[in-house]
Amino acid sequence: MVNIMETTLLFKTLVILSGQLSIVLLTCFYCLNRAKQAYENKTSFLGMHFRGSVNMKGKLDLIPYLKVQEEFPKQMTIEDEEGNDFMTKTVNNQDEVIELLKQGYRHTSTEGGSWLAILIVINSAAMFGTLFLVSFFDLPPLPGLIAFTLTSLSFGPLLGFIMLDMDENDGFTALKIVLVVTLLTGYIGYSDFYSFSENSFFGIVLIVSLLALLVFNLCRFFMDIGRGTVRAAAIFGAFLFSMFLIYDFNYIKKREGIIDSNNWETALEMAFILYLDIINLLLDILEAMANSQ
Repeated sequence: MVNIMETTLLFKTLVILSGQLSIVLLTCFYCLNRAKQAYENKTSFLGMHFRGSVNMKGKLDLIPYLKVQEEFPKQMTIEDEEGNDFMTKTVNNQDEVIELLKQGYRHTSTEGGSWLAILIVINSAAMFGTLFLVSFFDLPPLPGLIAFTLTSLSFGPLLGFIMLDMDENDGFTALKIVLVVTLLTGYIGYSDFYSFSENSFFGIVLIVSLLALLVFNLCRFFMDIGRGTVRAAAIFGAFLFSMFLIYDFNYIKKREGIIDSNNWETALEMAFILYLDIINLLLDILEAMANSQ
């Protein structure tokens, strides 16, 4: 019988990585299924309600929305030229609502919606916690694995709502593309085709490209950038993270020849790196598909 502790670093890494990606997909599909049930039963899920639409292929497309508060009194807000809330008024009946709608006000009091904000906070905290635990602290793998699992558990529902916000049918297509790209880059990177991780120029190009992509995404918060440009940047990002996958799979190959690297602590670190590559690849593909519509 083969002792599991004598397996390769790649095997250990893939055991952890596949477990975490399975958590993401299971929670994502659970949320998509609950959203469909909420639409059919005219109820809500995580504070969101859903409208049904039909896409160009004749498939059901669920559209999430926040239900406006029905009870009076409630608040309505008008925005300034920069899109920020400028003035808020309280209305006590439907006639006042109609009058303010004519003036450009919109409903601000909605039911639910806070769950998604909570999940974003939890996911961000868990992700950065995992990063520090696996990269900067010499600890047993269990604390990092717990933080890693919390990251996956909180990201799955967020991924589900990202897919719902565009078209969950396109989201399934993006998942298939990511699977194919991951298998292909894993094969290229782990083979003896080329030593990508030992090419310093290749590594520098990846880092500089990543920084440029981060700067571009930061600029989107302050500038109005066209859909075509956003789509081009997303395609570039998808290509970039595909290259990172090749680099990181090759890095695993090289580390297997280093003494004391074939352990679960190293495997956890490498699994988290690959996880970030795959998640960013998926998000960029989803963004490219959303901006092509």
